[in-house]
Amino acid sequence: MGHTILTILTGEWQTPGGHRAVFAYREGTNDWNTISSTMAPHDEYRTAGLRLGGWALDVGAFIGSVAVGLALDNPGLHVLAVEPVPPNVELIERNAELNGVGHLISAVQGAVGPPGVDFTTVRYGYRGEPNLEHHYGVGNTSLVYEYGGEHEHEEVIVPVMRLAESQEFAFAKIDCEGGEWGFFDGPLGRLARIHGEWHPVNGHTRADLLALLGTTHEVTFSGPEAGPGGFEAVRR
Repeated sequence: MGHTILTILTGEWQTPGGHRAVFAYREGTNDWNTISSTMAPHDEYRTAGLRLGGWALDVGAFIGSVAVGLALDNPGLHVLAVEPVPPNVELIERNAELNGVGHLISAVQGAVGPPGVDFTTVRYGYRGEPNLEHHYGVGNTSLVYEYGGEHEHEEVIVPVMRLAESQEFAFAKIDCEGGEWGFFDGPLGRLARIHGEWHPVNGHTRADLLALLGTTHEVTFSGPEAGPGGFEAVRR
């Protein structure tokens, strides 16, 4: 079976900071839900009150709603948007241009992972199971644990990116279906503030996240204790 062809629609939202934003999204997928959850009034990643300068990092940028929102709400802020799924990277760039912030958002096709891993395989575009199809653009979706990963899908091999010792980020958002565990084995002191979602894959718990972040950041949690759940980490 060939690649899935999806209709691209556009819609209008309001950023957490109150700015008008326009997004292209794929009809019949969770794109619309994801954009809506990150925009006002829901503001899933709690960015409304932030005043940021310099650089922000968006890991698991999907189709760019958080990156675009950050750029619109924080004039002059540059955002590095890391996303492994090729059609998503195209939509990040398209949405950045639609909102006039293409010069502020750098979309990079890649993933995060543990030290010693230079490349990783990312699966997306599942076919044959309605719930997986609805999450077409979610790379390595954790739903495969529930619905099975044996269905037809697309695959891409992407480079694994890591935090550089010299790069400082005022803010980082991370939501990457379990990839956060490898990402947090790095120079986390370079991240002033981290907001995101952790996933209980491979037996991981809240306690594991606290062990990784607690030495450098004050960590607070939201959502179910068993996960997936939200967290905020502010550098001491």
